Amino acid sequence: MITFRMKIGNQSLSKYSADVQRKMPGIVKENAMAIQANAAKNAPVLTGALMGSILAEQDTELRWEVHDGVEYGAAQELGTSKGISAKHFLGNACEVQADKFFKEIMEALKG
Repeated sequence: MITFRMKIGNQSLSKYSADVQRKMPGIVKENAMAIQANAAKNAPVLTGALMGSILAEQDTELRWEVHDGVEYGAAQELGTSKGISAKHFLGNACEVQADKFFKEIMEALKG
């Protein structure tokens, strides 16, 4: 299994307004769901098991985890020395979403 975690620390938010604190959970959730969708879209498809197993799960309102549910997900993401080339379906999904995620956070912090 390969996992990506998104989190904003609660302590760092305490100095911001209640309005900013209310916006953050939605921003984190929206971006976690976008990563889930993009990772599934870009996952290598042989049987569809990997693609169908990619899931964004909420740990706390400011922490989400996007992961696959198959034992070979890490081998597909990172490749192996036995000839499986790296596909970076989750890493690329995170990279594509990063600018939007950080831009939304910055906009929310501006108030």
